[in-house]
Formats: sequence, C-alpha cells, structure tokens
Amino acid sequence: MIKKMEKFWMKAGWPAPNHVKAGTSVRVGGHSSPPYNESNVSLNVGDDPKKVKENRIELLMHLGISTEPIWLKQEHNKKILLVDETPTDIKADGSYTTKKNKVCVVTTADCVPILFCNDEGTKVAAIHAGWKGICMGIIDDTIKIFDRPESVFVWIGPCISKKHYEIGEDVYSNFLNYSDSLENSFKKNNNQKWSCCLNNIVKTLLKNSGVEKIYDCGLCTYELGDLFFSHRRDGNTGRMATMIWIA
Repeated sequence: MIKKMEKFWMKAGWPAPNHVKAGTSVRVGGHSSPPYNESNVSLNVGDDPKKVKENRIELLMHLGISTEPIWLKQEHNKKILLVDETPTDIKADGSYTTKKNKVCVVTTADCVPILFCNDEGTKVAAIHAGWKGICMGIIDDTIKIFDRPESVFVWIGPCISKKHYEIGEDVYSNFLNYSDSLENSFKKNNNQKWSCCLNNIVKTLLKNSGVEKIYDCGLCTYELGDLFFSHRRDGNTGRMATMIWIA
C-alpha cells in the first residue's frame, strides 16, 4: 500500500544520515500540459521550456533548495561526474559530490534511478541506470567511488516492473554477457522475448560488489500513472527527478 505522497516529492525510504536529503519527484503539482502533465522536469522531451523551468523552481522551493542542481544531459552511458565544482560538460548519466548543497540529480521515466550514500554522509551519488548503462558498468563504477562497499547505503527509486518490461534477445544477451549472475532476473516469453526485472538486476549487481544496505522502493512507474511518468506506457511523456544532496 502506498502512503499519500507529498505534492511534488516522495522521500527516499532508507536509514541514511539525517543531513543527507534524498528522494524522487512525482508528476503531481506542476504546470505542464499533456502528455507532460503535470510536473515534468526535463527540458529534453519536447515540453514547453518555460513550464519546465516553472516546475523546477516550484520543486526546489518545496524542498528548500537554494542552489541549482546539476541537471545532466543523459546519454545512456556510464560516465559519472564529480560535481564538487560545477562542470562545463554535463554529458553523463550520474554524478557525485562531497560538498554541502551540491544537488546530484538524474531524470527517469522507466529506467532505474539509484542513489548512493556512505555511512558518514560525506559522499553521495545519483545515477540513471537503463539497460545500456548497466551493461556498460555504471553501477560497478559508482560503487568504486566509495571506499568501502559494505558501508554504502543504496536506494532504488521507482522504475518499470518485470510485468511490464519485455525485451528482445539482443538486450537479454547483453545482460548475460555482462554477468551470468543475472539469469534469475528474466522470464522467457514467446517469440524470443523475455520479461526483465530491472530492480532485481540492480540488486544482484550491488550484492556482487559487496553492497549490503540496499533499499528498494518497489514502485512501478508503468502501473502508477497518477504518480509517475512511463515512457513504455505513454511514449512521449515527462520525466521525474531523483535527487540527493548533503544539507
């Protein structure tokens, strides 16, 4: 059962230090018109830029954030930026920081948003993990940013569930070529298609790398249309923002 969400925002459910703030936006509460309604925060999906900026401003005001987040130009790669200082090149699918009030953010609409924090709350990271980035190693590369995997807290945000994510043989083969430990994340359907459980893939790779403190929100973007955007469900649509920062 889902508890009633705040307007704009759902807090990450994990025992990270209190000064680490984290969570994901929801589509409720913004200004965008269909198919981006209501609170789309991406400038890269065809929405009116003025409305997107209004959505971003209201979200940040709601969260009490006074500094502009590092909005990445995501390309389904494995690049992770250090954003202690504002980078000039923002083409990446993840970011991390050790500085206060530097907001790491990724945008998604079915892919897996993943947040990381060390147990002292002195280093945080956010990544966008689609199948391409996962198979390139973005999860493993993010874990290497932290000194001790066993000390890292990880929160897995809303993503498409196995029931609604069917893939072809090429994607299936890419996953197993990357790690044969992922076999239990797939169910064979007809016509060389597989149902794919992305959040189980993420958890398997995290555990393989020594991460023990994993918290999965368990929410499906496809099923919860009132709360989340889903590209697989709607095609052209908006994006949520999953963010983490040290307050």
